[in-house]
Amino acid sequence: MSRTVTRISGAFVVTMFMVVGCLVVLLLGRLASAQDSPPPESVIVLEPVVVSATRLADTIQELRRIPGQVYAVTAKEIERTKARSVQDALRLAVPGIVFYDQVGNRFQQTVDLRGFNGQPNPSVSVFVDGVRVNDPDSNAVNFDLISIQDVERIEVLPGATAVYGRNALGGVINIITKRGGKAPQTTVEGALGSYSHYRVKANTSGPIQELDYYASVVWDRESGFRDSSDGRVTNFTGRVGYRPTDKTDLSLGYSYVNDHLEQAGTLPVSVLLQDRTKSLTPSIYRNELSSVTFQGRQELGWGFSLAANGYYRQTSKEGISYFSGGFFRGTTGTETPGGALQLSNETQVWGRTNRFVLGGELQHSTVDAVSGGTFGPGQRKIDENDFGLYAQETFDLTQQLVLNAAVRYDANKYRFVDQLNSLANGTKTYESVTPRAGLTYTPWSVLSLYTSYGQGFRVPTTDELFAFPGFGSNPDLKPVKSETYEVGVRTRPLGWIDIRGALFLSNVRDDIVFDPLAPPFGQNRNAPKSRRQGFELEAKLRPHDQVDLTATYAYTDARFTAGVAPVASGNRVPLVPRNRLTGMIAYRPVQGLEVALDATYVSQQLLLNDEANQTSFRVQDYYTVNARASYTWKSLTAFLRLNNLTDNKYVTYGVLGGFPTQPNYMPAAGINVLGGLTIRFENYY
Repeated sequence: MSRTVTRISGAFVVTMFMVVGCLVVLLLGRLASAQDSPPPESVIVLEPVVVSATRLADTIQELRRIPGQVYAVTAKEIERTKARSVQDALRLAVPGIVFYDQVGNRFQQTVDLRGFNGQPNPSVSVFVDGVRVNDPDSNAVNFDLISIQDVERIEVLPGATAVYGRNALGGVINIITKRGGKAPQTTVEGALGSYSHYRVKANTSGPIQELDYYASVVWDRESGFRDSSDGRVTNFTGRVGYRPTDKTDLSLGYSYVNDHLEQAGTLPVSVLLQDRTKSLTPSIYRNELSSVTFQGRQELGWGFSLAANGYYRQTSKEGISYFSGGFFRGTTGTETPGGALQLSNETQVWGRTNRFVLGGELQHSTVDAVSGGTFGPGQRKIDENDFGLYAQETFDLTQQLVLNAAVRYDANKYRFVDQLNSLANGTKTYESVTPRAGLTYTPWSVLSLYTSYGQGFRVPTTDELFAFPGFGSNPDLKPVKSETYEVGVRTRPLGWIDIRGALFLSNVRDDIVFDPLAPPFGQNRNAPKSRRQGFELEAKLRPHDQVDLTATYAYTDARFTAGVAPVASGNRVPLVPRNRLTGMIAYRPVQGLEVALDATYVSQQLLLNDEANQTSFRVQDYYTVNARASYTWKSLTAFLRLNNLTDNKYVTYGVLGGFPTQPNYMPAAGINVLGGLTIRFENYY
């Protein structure tokens, strides 16, 4: 079947950006003087954006010093929107983010960035309080183990970010959790909703002289809108901090999570059209986490400070899957100790501010996995050692021009032992140096321009290399490497308008794809070259103290530029929508009352396993419309959320598979509701 492939050249994109940028500069030159006069009384100025400047949260920088986009979601915004998960909190905040349900429950949505579709394994690194939480054997992220109630701030850094290290081709999600504040408080919340959903959560925090404390507990239950899609999550978090002086800050935290999640699986078209609630290939997933994290920061004098963390994570997972003609059962135990140490210095050089950071981190992971089922038993052990060393320099060349440069060295070693089949054993070592450099230019306080170049590096996982010989694994896989070019603009022409835009181009070598035709049952292979390019826009407006407006748009073109069977040059990458558009309006008609409406549009996508682009089946474009309302009176807040108001029958994920091969889709929930009550007690001693 013939087809026309549309390409957007990098030169054309950059040229268009420069034209638009010149127009913006001319316009903002006329608006700059408006900053000198106070805003009208009816206008509330947007808060300035600051971000964590380094790998460990040590210093905070203004966004204008960062040569890249950073999208932040705060605890205040999470509370306002009553987000149920990290994915839910990010849904309207990040233009280039991709969400889809691959398994069949709302707790385990896949998240990826800028055209990296999370297949075969994710290319986004996720950190919680400086701890990498990606699974060592698959790089997957169990967002069900992260309680949104405990989150103080989420920062999303799209693109290659050198100081965070390996496996962050698409970007980094950096999560910072809560600790005790300056005043005591206790919050209790209960919620009920569709699909027998109920949730109870509570947290308490406060100071005790030089100490501070934080503790929370969550019970979250629902039956799901499909057969075999029950979800039960229990979470406990505790944290104690110690601040004897304003130069010393120590904390120790513990988290325990236990969940039981049923996964309804995909449906063929014939079943999907008849009954979207059915489950033909159900699975059961159980996960238990215990983790301890220490964090410390000490100011040393002469502009120096030292930050450190140390952690121990233990997870136990059990999965049972049923399919046509058989079943699979596996248990996996993982232990991961590690830590990082970072020295920072801020000083004046020739009258200009200079910030230098030097750090290193170590992590060791042990994975023990036992499996059984229709295809026989399996037993394997994985030892993984990871070492990273990084440096970062931020120097004010002038008052308007800032240079940012970073470099990181990573060494990763896998040792895989198949205790039932020694022929599958193997050891792999990977090393990489990834630089990043950029300039930011702020000619006026209302405008900042930047340009950057960075490299990324993803090591093949042990699942891709060894775990399933003859069923996809390939010990000869090369690491995936990327080069990313980005130019962007951040402008605040008036105090109540914040606009950001970015153009990016990522050239990728040795992308890992799955060839379903490779004997005997398919194999992972390296595709020589691929490319992700596009642009992102975000606008936030607060034209009145009663109104907030937000809109985001992302265009992403993800293609293979040189192929290996079954991929040909020019083929599109599956599960990457070209267009994603969101919008939100929040209105506060009277004190204490807020109502909001938001909408999301996602364009069509190719099915997973259709790297050859040969089938006409697609994940069709879809939209959702949601509403929420909340009313606060004294210590009480009542809230209501209505999701998918139009009861749109859509799917978020599709895959070619089965015997015979056919398209299978993951249906999304129809209209559903969640309502509840929050009680907050403050300053009670």
